[in-house]
Amino acid sequence: MPTREPTASAQLTKFLSRFPTDVTTLAKRCLPKLRKALPGCHQLVYDYAASLVVSFGASDRGHEATVALAVMKDRVLLYVGKDTPDPEGLLGGSGGKVRSVHLESAAQLDRGPVHELLAAAIARAGSALPGEGKTRTIVKSDAEKRSTRKAKKRSS
Repeated sequence: MPTREPTASAQLTKFLSRFPTDVTTLAKRCLPKLRKALPGCHQLVYDYAASLVVSFGASDRGHEATVALAVMKDRVLLYVGKDTPDPEGLLGGSGGKVRSVHLESAAQLDRGPVHELLAAAIARAGSALPGEGKTRTIVKSDAEKRSTRKAKKRSS
């Protein structure tokens, strides 16, 4: 009997389980808030060696995401486009496309300066976002690529 592929939700839960409990709890509280703020968007899940990134956008191409949540062993970051208005000066980083803010609680997404950053990022995306409907989760794990690279290195 063939085994069934785990659901995207089950895969996301498994990926999150490798992080400390406090970080996992924070990420699990932030994700529903982002789904609610970005209805109908694609939720893309990337499992990297040192982080887990969940991006939200109108398409299934991660580089077109409106916002992303990065989960690391010691923190959770919210990423927005580098051109997102940031009157409070919260955004850090020097990337060419995105900047981030360290989240200490999921409540930051509901009110205050972080909420305003999120709203500004969504407003900048404008009509490109669906605005309604169910979020579609797509796992684009990097684990397969890592395994392939390791195998190639061993055979060299």
